[in-house]
Amino acid sequence: MEKRKNKIAHISGFIHSRFLFRLGIVAFPYRRIVGQKIRAYRKRTGLSQEQLAEKASLSYKYLGEVERGYVNVSLDSLMRIAKALKVRLRDLVRDA
Repeated sequence: MEKRKNKIAHISGFIHSRFLFRLGIVAFPYRRIVGQKIRAYRKRTGLSQEQLAEKASLSYKYLGEVERGYVNVSLDSLMRIAKALKVRLRDLVRDA
């Protein structure tokens, strides 16, 4: 891995901050895109993370990690989130 001042280049080409890399948190670009879409739909519907997590039967902490792109979200969880937001699954993963 190539080191740059305070950043570390990952094999995926995504640059991680040294702090996040040490914690074992890897936010791949496609995960971030999906998370940003979930956050946008959530805010559009006026739900908090806690409210959406409850509707989707997920932990609010897990939902926050999904929105930040820190976890590899399962298809089951994506379906729960999509149903809770009343959107199609493809709307969440398009352009990811």
